[in-house]
Amino acid sequence: MKENYEYKLSAKEDLVDKWGLAIAVTIIAWLITSAFTGNAGRETFNVFWKSDGIFSIGSRTNSFGSLFSLISFLVTGPINLGLAVFFIHITRKETAEINDMFSGFQIFLAAFLTNFFIVLFTVLWSLLFLIPGIIASISYSMTYYILQDQPELSPLEAIAQSKALMRGHKMDFFILAISFVGWFLLSLITFGLGFLYLLPYYNATKAHFYNDLISN
Repeated sequence: MKENYEYKLSAKEDLVDKWGLAIAVTIIAWLITSAFTGNAGRETFNVFWKSDGIFSIGSRTNSFGSLFSLISFLVTGPINLGLAVFFIHITRKETAEINDMFSGFQIFLAAFLTNFFIVLFTVLWSLLFLIPGIIASISYSMTYYILQDQPELSPLEAIAQSKALMRGHKMDFFILAISFVGWFLLSLITFGLGFLYLLPYYNATKAHFYNDLISN
């Protein structure tokens, strides 16, 4: 495996003439999955998961918040897959377009179920303790890249392949991820503007890590 600085250097080189495109993709992905889910959405999302299966409509604000949260939950998987496609294209010197981020909708059900199972398994491991949850999320971190390379796989097969691929490399990825902590803090103190640089940089770096994994 390469050194972390090599992944990060390659990511920055790949983004030299694609920063505008990568930032646009990042903003669109955020708008679709997060921008419309405010506190009301988070507070009332559990209404969809009532044990009696009944959806109760509250105030106008809460119902809209719940609707946006549901939409976010439905599209997060396809958008994550689309982001994986976009950044894989960039790191492999292939044509990358904004439309790439919508490619996950071509296999909507598989992408949705992939996100559903990743969230479910991560939450279940987190119930044991925080650390098992972190380990699980790292194990599943390559799932969308695998699914974009092998769209014929089922969600559970893609997750299983990610676990196998990350065996022996979870600490490598963890160290790579925490190397971005400084950028994360800087993004916070710039009222979120720094994320426009951080997220494309991180996603391209992560894609390079995946490429190195499968090449080995």
